[in-house]
Amino acid sequence: MAIGIENAGYNAFFEALLEGRLRLGQTLTQEQMAVVLGLSLSPMRETTTLLEAEGMITIRRKVGITIFYPDFKFVGNTFQLRGLLEREGLRKFSRMVTKPWIEAQRAAHHEIIGVVRAASDQAIYRDRMRAHERQFHETFIDVYENDQVSTIYARLTQKMYIIRLHNMEAVGPAASVLSMQEHLAIIDALAERNTDAAVEALERHLQKVLHRVMTT
Repeated sequence: MAIGIENAGYNAFFEALLEGRLRLGQTLTQEQMAVVLGLSLSPMRETTTLLEAEGMITIRRKVGITIFYPDFKFVGNTFQLRGLLEREGLRKFSRMVTKPWIEAQRAAHHEIIGVVRAASDQAIYRDRMRAHERQFHETFIDVYENDQVSTIYARLTQKMYIIRLHNMEAVGPAASVLSMQEHLAIIDALAERNTDAAVEALERHLQKVLHRVMTT
């Protein structure tokens, strides 16, 4: 599994965004953010330093802390880097994929599709869907066996999900089912040992996710 950032405040920041306790584009004081994140002053300073270095916040004197708001360039750059890492990882993974993995992934994807279609509220499947997507895509990152790549990818994953919050329809039932069907196309190509087709299916998936995020 890809390695995350070992900072409680950093992770609490993303959780607060997902839960709506913080908002994209919001400006607040350091004290207000500390209360939301449940941090004392010292760890709060460490967290804001890290978040600012990551481009997640901007700190301005006499104004406060402004949380980033994803523009088209930010979204495009994030998808581009994610694609570069996943494509090469997928090529390597395609040489070692097993039949049990294929069967397990097909079953898991069809199960998730059923859960999403039956759900009356996104809250019913949101966390499960997020964990499933992350596990699937991280498969193509874990093959690098490189902690630095895993850390970079973990940061991208968090940003990707926050980007989707910019447009809630991008994580709605219809979009979620489409994402799972696009995953199945990748799995089918891997089952046929067709690396190029699997990579093409991954590229289509990422492009469609980008389209849904920006236009849905």
